[in-house]
Amino acid sequence: MLIFAHVFAGALLGLGFWHLTHDRRAIPVCIAVSILPDLIDKSLGLLFPLVLGGGRTVFHSLMIVAVVLLCLLLFVRSRFVLLGVSVVGALLLHQIFDEMWNLPANWFYPILGPFQGQMIPEYIGTYFLLEISNSSEWMFMIGTVAILAEEYGDMLPVSCASLPDTLKTGAYTLVVAGLLIMGLYLVAAGLMSTTGTFMTPSYYQVPTMIAGVLALCGAVIMWRETFAAPQRAVP
Repeated sequence: MLIFAHVFAGALLGLGFWHLTHDRRAIPVCIAVSILPDLIDKSLGLLFPLVLGGGRTVFHSLMIVAVVLLCLLLFVRSRFVLLGVSVVGALLLHQIFDEMWNLPANWFYPILGPFQGQMIPEYIGTYFLLEISNSSEWMFMIGTVAILAEEYGDMLPVSCASLPDTLKTGAYTLVVAGLLIMGLYLVAAGLMSTTGTFMTPSYYQVPTMIAGVLALCGAVIMWRETFAAPQRAVP
């Protein structure tokens, strides 16, 4: 999947761990970790194309999940264990969203041999075009901004934080509605074996369905977070 789908998934995961840890750092931590595998592996692929040219290698393997989990058990103090678990969860969620079971040699490295695959030629320009041509990515970006504005509004400049509540609520509701509609459309398209929808032109059937489920989860979680759940105390 593309970058803002991963970012949005990280934001939703961070919301859950904020509830568990009562630590407002959970959301930015999960967002950062949700894009870390691509930032590292794509860079390694460009630097070492003959060995790590697949772009989904070290940080897309279960090996790195195991290493991070081991470091968590050995070095993280008990009060930060849940925040550390969110890091492991964000790494694993990224790999699931990238359907790493389709690259078993990379996912189960080194059990099945060396890393395999090759990055798209002229990767940076190609990836940028894929990003801006998938309107689902724009919706996921807007959803992420809405989550950050809602959860960290007290840290925004006064000119933004002091907007009328009706305006902020209306804008947030529109984002939730947009995610809901997009999610229903993408899930339906995936179930009908449709590939290359106008919202996900570069996705095949399974990623289209995954994007739809992510959007639906986002709509439900964001709605409950703002309109159904009690206000959370900020440490």
